[in-house]
Amino acid sequence: MGTVNSKYLWMLIFILLLTNFMTGAYAFMGELPKVDSPKIVQDSIGGPLEDVVATVGDEEITRADLYQAMRKGHEKETLDRLIREAVEKQSENGSKPTVKRFD
Repeated sequence: MGTVNSKYLWMLIFILLLTNFMTGAYAFMGELPKVDSPKIVQDSIGGPLEDVVATVGDEEITRADLYQAMRKGHEKETLDRLIREAVEKQSENGSKPTVKRFD
């Protein structure tokens, strides 16, 4: 292996520092998109949580508000339904699955 000229190493370090600084500046100035959850989660729920889904007068209702209300109001019923469906599916072969709830 040969030696690397120190001038090229310092140039590489400078470029990396400059790139890091520019990325931080864009993020600070709000140029980079704000992501509250991973893209796959956003796709599964219809978009970012901060999206406004309705307005009532001057009040905005965001997707996060909607999902919090849905979770509070229907969490137990939805979990019961999912458990019941899984039990029915697994019971088709004659065995009875064990159910453990963590709520």
